[in-house]
Amino acid sequence: MSRQSNRFNLSELSRRDALRLGAAGAAAGSLGLHTTSVFAQQSLQWGSSSQGSTGYVIIEGLANTVNRNTDIENASMSTSGGTENMQLFHEGVIQMGQTTSTDWQPAFEGNDPYPEPITVHQMFAYTLFNCTPMVRADSDIQTLEDLRGRRCMPSPAGSSTATMWGVLFEAAGILDDIEWTYGSWRESYDALRGDSVDCIPSLLTNGRPSPILSELASTTEVRILPIPDEVMEKAKELNPGIMFGTIPAGSAEGIDEDIQGASFSGVLAASPDVSEEVGYEIMQAIFENTDAVQDLGVQFKDINLEFGAQYLVDGFPIHKGAAKYYKENDLWSDSMTEAE
Repeated sequence: MSRQSNRFNLSELSRRDALRLGAAGAAAGSLGLHTTSVFAQQSLQWGSSSQGSTGYVIIEGLANTVNRNTDIENASMSTSGGTENMQLFHEGVIQMGQTTSTDWQPAFEGNDPYPEPITVHQMFAYTLFNCTPMVRADSDIQTLEDLRGRRCMPSPAGSSTATMWGVLFEAAGILDDIEWTYGSWRESYDALRGDSVDCIPSLLTNGRPSPILSELASTTEVRILPIPDEVMEKAKELNPGIMFGTIPAGSAEGIDEDIQGASFSGVLAASPDVSEEVGYEIMQAIFENTDAVQDLGVQFKDINLEFGAQYLVDGFPIHKGAAKYYKENDLWSDSMTEAE
C-alpha cells in the first residue's frame, strides 16, 4: 500500500464509473446530462458503495425490492460511497443512491471536495452507521492524539466514512499529521489484521456488527478509541450530520462495555428529476413490504417508516413523493422541509 493524499478527484471517480456503467449496457444516459422525467419513471440507476460493504448490500436489496413490487426497472452500480454518489447525482449518472448524513452539508454548500453546490432530495434513513476509529487491542494507541504520525485507512477515498474522519480528525487537531492510506473495506480490514495499518473504522449498523467486523474480531482483538465530548461537539459544528451512536457491550470480541462511537445515518437520496409519483411508489414498495425487506439480513433491521423519518437530516429537502407518504402516515413534522 502506498501513501496517498487525503484529497481525491470526484470528477475522475465519476467518469470512471459512468464509463463502466455504459459498458455494462445500463441506461443511465450520457455523462453530464440529466435524465428526462420519462426515463426516470421507467428505469432508475442506483448508486451503492464499495462491493461487499454494508451500504452496497442495503442498496442492492432496496433496488431489488422495488423491482419486485413495481413496474419500475432498477439497477444498482458499485461506487466508492456517499461522497461520490453526490457527484454522480449532479452529473445525471444515478437517480437513486446511498448517501449519509455527513454528505449533505458539504454537497449543498459546494464545499471541498465538491466543485459546486449539489441538490438532491432525501427519501428515508435506512440505518445508523457506527464507523468510529478502531485499533488492534495490543496497540499502544490509546487516544486520538496518539494517531499523530500513524497509518490510518478510513476505507475508500470518496466514502462517507472518509468524509466523517476528515471532519473528526480536523476537530481533534490531527488531520494534517496522519499518514493516510485508502482501500476497500476488505483491504482495510485485512491491513489491520496484518498490522500494515494502525487504525481503521469499525463497521456496525446501529450497534450490530457487520460480517466483516465479526470476521476480523474472531481472529484479531480490536479496541474502539474514545471520542472526547469536546471533539465530537466541534465536529458537529463543522458538520451537523456527525452524531454519537451506541456500540453495545458484547457486539464484537473486545468490546466489553457500551461505547459512544462516531456515527452517521445512511440516507437514501433521489435526484430532483425523479417524479413525485415514482418517489411515492418507491416508498410504498419498501414500507408496505417491511417484513420481507428486514428478512433480507441483519443489515436491513432498521428499515421501518418511523426510523426512516427520524434520522433524516434536518434542514435539507425531502422528496415530494416521500413527503406525501410521511404525511399520509402521520409522520410529517414542522422540522421537515419538503422539496420544491
